[in-house]
Amino acid sequence: MLHKSDLTAWLRPLSLAICLVLGCVSLSAQDRLFKQFENTKGVSTVYISPAMFKLMPKLDVGDKDLAKLASRLTRLQILQCERPSLIPSIKKQAQAYYDNNRYEVIMRVKDDDEHTTIYQKVVGKGNNEFVLLNEEKAELSLIHLIGNITLGDIKDLYDR
Repeated sequence: MLHKSDLTAWLRPLSLAICLVLGCVSLSAQDRLFKQFENTKGVSTVYISPAMFKLMPKLDVGDKDLAKLASRLTRLQILQCERPSLIPSIKKQAQAYYDNNRYEVIMRVKDDDEHTTIYQKVVGKGNNEFVLLNEEKAELSLIHLIGNITLGDIKDLYDR
């Protein structure tokens, strides 16, 4: 006979494993968007790993506030597209990903031909994920940050 305590003991590790798998699937879908376009003419991509961020406090970057913020990041990805024919496809895929994965739109700005949207997703234990999607007439930028950072930190970066 299966007791309630046995069932609970079995379900905890299972639910943790499911959460870890879903987190990896979600992150790999995000990675696919960047990888899909990384070798495309007119598209530039940047990836900075957690190991590189651990080195940041040791490097002289000139701006102490920026170095302090960088030390709290665990991931940075940037996709820059200067090929107008690709912009609608990249934008559509990015927006679908953020909508389907429950990112919250925390800011939207339209200024003439420039559109900026900032998305946020809480990833736990003080860590947040922020995405800045900026579209101009012939250029699209997608900046993806994860770390122990706040909306105030993002605002400070945006104001620089």
